[in-house]
Amino acid sequence: MSQENHPFDRMAQQIEERGVMVYDITRMPVYGEAVISPYVMLALTRSGWMRAELDFETQVYHANDFSLLYPNHVLTPIETSDDFRSSLFVMSHRFYGILAEAFPDNYKYVQYYNNTYHLNEEQAAGILSCFQQLKILSTLDHPYRDKLMTSQVDIMAHLTEIYATENGFVLEEKSGVEQLLLRFHALIADNYNKSREVKFYAEQLCLSPKYFGTVVRQALGYSAGELIARYVMVRAKHLLHYHRKLTIQQVSDRLGFSDQTAFARYFKSHSGQTPQEYREGK
Repeated sequence: MSQENHPFDRMAQQIEERGVMVYDITRMPVYGEAVISPYVMLALTRSGWMRAELDFETQVYHANDFSLLYPNHVLTPIETSDDFRSSLFVMSHRFYGILAEAFPDNYKYVQYYNNTYHLNEEQAAGILSCFQQLKILSTLDHPYRDKLMTSQVDIMAHLTEIYATENGFVLEEKSGVEQLLLRFHALIADNYNKSREVKFYAEQLCLSPKYFGTVVRQALGYSAGELIARYVMVRAKHLLHYHRKLTIQQVSDRLGFSDQTAFARYFKSHSGQTPQEYREGK
């Protein structure tokens, strides 16, 4: 695999071109390498299991788990079983806009909720059938292709609601703290290359830095500053490892550091290595 072309970068090009893509995955391509997707993704684990970190918290996905992942969350695949199989449905922002326009009451796309539902065999087969239909439709050269795909996605959404109800899942409002953390994470995704200061995010949330820091630490077990740093480091390592044509200075600029020296100091304080040492694999 070229170290200048992360597998997700290649996927992103296809997603932008077609609007919708369906992938059958037999193994995750890079273990220990985080992926931050800008897209809405639906994943159906068809067999086996995968252990991963989602926003730095450990998750295990088992056969017939159906997962919804909203954009800008950090997914780090760690390990899979030998029989792991998964199908992944991904839609671009452009296609989501078409979907929201076609069904304005159903797809308002505001919250950053992530949900996983365990399905029985029959329910999993129903979702897989929708995936397969979308895979076929996405390859069509037809003037009504997008309209056909939006209808199929809406069918899948309604099936998901039915299955959730049948299995006793109750969609509850997030608690105040959960809402706060979701908003914090969304702000980091939008502003990580503009500010890495806890005070900035606390002000955006209309809270005092002290109170905000206390709430985050009690909820997550680590500080708000550490969550920001983890997100920045994921972005930094991705650029250093998979975009080698970029100089360290260019990486620094993309991440919003004042200069290369400030970036090197920040990177080393959080990884124990300089950016160049990380890039060289030392």
